[in-house]
Amino acid sequence: PMIGHMHKECFELMDEIQEGLRYAFQTDGKHVIGLSASGGAAMETAVANLLEPGEKALVSVAGIWGERFSEKCRRHGAVVEMINKCAGQSLSLDEIGAALDEHKPDLFFTTHGESSSGTRQKLEGVAELCAKYGTLLCVDTVCTLGGEPFFADKWGIDLVYTGAQKCLGCPPGLSPIYFSDRAIHKVQNRETPVNIFNFDILEVGKQWGLFGDTRPYHHTPPVSLLFAMREALNEMGREGLPAMWERHQACHNLLWRGLRKLGLRPFVKNPEDRLSTVNCVALPDGVDANQLIKHCMTKYNLEIQGGLGRTAGRILRVGLMGYNCTHRNVNS
Repeated sequence: PMIGHMHKECFELMDEIQEGLRYAFQTDGKHVIGLSASGGAAMETAVANLLEPGEKALVSVAGIWGERFSEKCRRHGAVVEMINKCAGQSLSLDEIGAALDEHKPDLFFTTHGESSSGTRQKLEGVAELCAKYGTLLCVDTVCTLGGEPFFADKWGIDLVYTGAQKCLGCPPGLSPIYFSDRAIHKVQNRETPVNIFNFDILEVGKQWGLFGDTRPYHHTPPVSLLFAMREALNEMGREGLPAMWERHQACHNLLWRGLRKLGLRPFVKNPEDRLSTVNCVALPDGVDANQLIKHCMTKYNLEIQGGLGRTAGRILRVGLMGYNCTHRNVNS
């Protein structure tokens, strides 16, 4: 049923979503909302809130999402320094520490899961390196939250966002995003206002009950998606995050046992760097990715995707996320 977006019942629905998102992000922090937009807009929100013109962002670039974050930073007037890594590889703590020491940025960005190349970035210890330079840590978990272990508080993450339609299994259009107290302090002490009103956490956060006792109108949220997000988070709570993480890893292992029997090999060579949620297969010589993708869909109703950006024409990507991630689907 549809309800008025300024009614008490809608605010109660939003409060329930916030509690579920705290569990999903593994945080006790207050400042978590569902942004009325896709994951790409959540990335824009991170840039718009945490960076002012002339400030410096250090960006881990191992695929299209690091490239995209860099471009958004430039368009907001920030100075961008990049740590480039070959597609299919992740950064070591030593590499991150050396780059932080060289550039001393205001913000360090990395993707937990780079879905264009199938890599998983280890995050333990990164916040401690950032703290030496007063650097905020921003993480993209669009294809990992709920599928890979993630701990916002334990790992000291300052801002993290995700997509609704991946491991959470919710229709797209309402993107969870979390700000640490340190990140909120940064926004509250900006010299210039956030230049996108709809994505200003200090404004939209009021409607989510983050600031003050009243909840003034900011925008009309997608009410039907609020109901969907609550149900997706309830499903997560019923299964439990540890069980979800185990399910995604088990299906990943099962998939690769079958792919290896077909003579296929993973694009990401180091198993510790390999995502369980987006499985990237090195394209065999002489195989046309577009023709294979079309064949799988038309004959078997099986959707797989090719590479993005620097991996285009080099890989196939098989998603195992949310309710799609089952032994039955893998075996079929």
